[in-house]
Amino acid sequence: MKVYLLIFTFLIGLNFIIYGENNNDSIHNNISEVDIISKPAKPTSDMGLKIYLDLIQGLSVIIASIVAVCGISSWRRETKWKRKYELAEEVLSNFYEVSESFEVIRHPAGYVGEGKTRVKNKSETLEESEILDQAYVVFERYEKEKEPFVKLMSLKYRFMVLFGKEAVEPFNEIFKLRNTLFIAANRLGRRYWKDQGRRQFEEKQFEKHLKEMEKQEAIFWSDLSDEDEFKKQVDLTIYKIENICQNIIEKR
Repeated sequence: MKVYLLIFTFLIGLNFIIYGENNNDSIHNNISEVDIISKPAKPTSDMGLKIYLDLIQGLSVIIASIVAVCGISSWRRETKWKRKYELAEEVLSNFYEVSESFEVIRHPAGYVGEGKTRVKNKSETLEESEILDQAYVVFERYEKEKEPFVKLMSLKYRFMVLFGKEAVEPFNEIFKLRNTLFIAANRLGRRYWKDQGRRQFEEKQFEKHLKEMEKQEAIFWSDLSDEDEFKKQVDLTIYKIENICQNIIEKR
């Protein structure tokens, strides 16, 4: 962009110089009839020089116009790239924050009083309340950690405008994972933990019950290991958004 401005300034300056020469010729041409009679006519070489200067002036105007148009196009490209760079940086940073928030929400360690903000049903027994409160911990922690999720949602459609519809797939995957976590919490609190040790099962039914309960618990709690399937899915989503954003960030 700076190169275009320098060329444009040079051509405008050249145009002013030529324009000044033409003005001087005009002044000399407006002398009195006495001067015209008393002074010999200018050599024809001066006429050729004037035509040459007029030609250069015309070309400089055309070239200056082309340079100006190219400069504007370059400025627009640079402006769009800057917008994409800033948005990519912000989005990628937010995805990292969401990943950390998942770790906090799914941490297996519990704290005294967690889950107690849940609105209880009047018909609940004390035992049912304890089970439902335990499952509600996910929602309670999410409320404290929801800022990066909310911000990510607000950035989704801006990202779509600049990067295309396919580029927002990692956004959809993150929110799908969040919803999967919420569903697991509900299923554990209202079904699997509630039935565990309190409902009579046949052997096959009990095996199926345990299998499904363990599946939901693997989503609900982080096992703090490399075998955590939920974390693997989060990491894969982060990897996808990194590939999209770093194509822009690394070009800086």
